[in-house]
Amino acid sequence: MPKPSRAKCQVCNETESKYTCSVCSIVYCSVPCYKQHKGIIPLQDEKPLKALTSLRWPYVPEESAYPDPLTRDDPKPLSLPQYEAIATSKPLRALMTEHPELRDTLKGIDELRGQGRVDALHRALRLNQANNGGRTEEVGEDVLLLRQFAQAVEDAIRGDKQDGLRLQWGE
Repeated sequence: MPKPSRAKCQVCNETESKYTCSVCSIVYCSVPCYKQHKGIIPLQDEKPLKALTSLRWPYVPEESAYPDPLTRDDPKPLSLPQYEAIATSKPLRALMTEHPELRDTLKGIDELRGQGRVDALHRALRLNQANNGGRTEEVGEDVLLLRQFAQAVEDAIRGDKQDGLRLQWGE
């Protein structure tokens, strides 16, 4: 019984195909054909989101049944749904895609610990700075971009609850 023939390569149309493209399911025969095809795949409007299970989530402690009244007003860690809201936020993804320099700024701040991180954030956002003789300082595009990012994070965390506090920049 003869071996069934395979379809011809849809890139070179000469050789029998051996492989199938995982994006568009065309068949091709070799690495050169794959590379040629890879150059002509139409770009999608939006990159598919990674599965949330593939991300390294930060540790989220369980809430105590008996909360400490002394820490009642302390900032609370984010919950898993809040992390998911940040990870899937389209405005945040758009900001990070359109402004690659924002990623470097955030990485630099994230490498700091304790009060150094807080001070760096305040400097980057131009918070708590004395005004010069009664007039406020102009903020640059980088500061406005960081503030836009902070607002997008807050919006992602808040979700549909639009009655919460808004970030105040003191201007």
